[in-house]
Amino acid sequence: MAEFLLPYGNSEIRFSLPNDLKIYLIEPKEVEPLRDLESYLRNSIRNLSDFLKPGRRVAVIADDITRPTPTARVLPILLDYLNDLGVRDELISLVVALGTHRPMTQSELELKYGEAMGRVEVIQPDFRDPEMQVKVGIMPSGAPIEVTKELSRVDLSIGIGCVTPHHVSGFSGGSKIILPGVSGERTVGEMHLMSARLRRSFLGIERNEVRELMDLVAEKAGLRGLIDLVVDGAGRPTWIGCGGFRDVFREAVAESRKVYEVDAPKGLDLVITTSYPADIDFWQAHKALYPADIVLREGGTLILATPCPEGVSKTHPDVVELAGLSPEEIDRRIEAKIVKDLIGAANSMVWSKIRSRIRVVIVSDGLDEREVRSMGFEWYGDLEEAISKELARFHGKPRVGVMRNSPELLPKVNYAGGGI
Repeated sequence: MAEFLLPYGNSEIRFSLPNDLKIYLIEPKEVEPLRDLESYLRNSIRNLSDFLKPGRRVAVIADDITRPTPTARVLPILLDYLNDLGVRDELISLVVALGTHRPMTQSELELKYGEAMGRVEVIQPDFRDPEMQVKVGIMPSGAPIEVTKELSRVDLSIGIGCVTPHHVSGFSGGSKIILPGVSGERTVGEMHLMSARLRRSFLGIERNEVRELMDLVAEKAGLRGLIDLVVDGAGRPTWIGCGGFRDVFREAVAESRKVYEVDAPKGLDLVITTSYPADIDFWQAHKALYPADIVLREGGTLILATPCPEGVSKTHPDVVELAGLSPEEIDRRIEAKIVKDLIGAANSMVWSKIRSRIRVVIVSDGLDEREVRSMGFEWYGDLEEAISKELARFHGKPRVGVMRNSPELLPKVNYAGGGI
């Protein structure tokens, strides 16, 4: 038997496959990490000077604990640089780009943002509280553009994030720090629904309608500067850039491709993967579905092992009942205003589209069988059992892919290699 070991939460998970199978290992590429992140940052950060003047109020918008950005290393250098330009700490706020995630705990805040916690005011927006939001424009659809009120109290904002392939917007990072990062529920819902209705995944498509909408919202919200990073599969920074948000994002995408765009076979029968590093709940873990969807044949099977210590989603519990419906039924309920959580409904629609093409099998310590089956997925309590029984469903010898860091991968399916 061939033995495999994949990251799983804070540990690893082991499994074996018969030696006579054709097995393809699909994983991030090896890229040299930055030897001195802080030196690279100090050189690049000067590109922000065009946006800054003494005495201006600045919001620094940083991604949350669900992202691997080494923000605690970036913030001290940024804050010191702002101080040197005449922007004192008391003129700076740190806004957590929660999107529609739960608020971070105090220990998570301290781990993520480090010494900045003692220097500037930290704000965690509530995407569902309209009293804490301000309208800054109108979307092409006519829906309001609503963002956290803190952005109306400052002269400009600077984002900090990282860039990986992403199913909603092609890539994470860039203007995504504003939408969904600090936007209100109606604004985020419109964006997610737009993406879900257009296609089941924009993974790796740099220019698309969703990104154009994000850029529009970011402009209206006052995003001027950006610090984006690329990290490798182990979370080590490989690139950092500072400047205008569009230019930096474009560079970051090219650097992200160097790590995560990987040759992969197409038409596989079975893919086995974990949700690492998107492990906290299924709202993050589902990102593993989209790279697998690219390499699997129609009717192929994905086995996803995910810890999900916080269950399906603390902020979108309705997906448990919605995701098992057809995409058409979900959309009908949206149009009839039966559904209250537009964001959860949009993700449910995409999961349903994925299910209509491939078989999704979940193995999890944090999700129970009822939840998984309600969402329309298959469930096993043990990974080895899942592999054994799913292999038995195939006639002949299936072609198998083993994916590492699947939520971050961008498979290029033009590879005709012979497996391992």
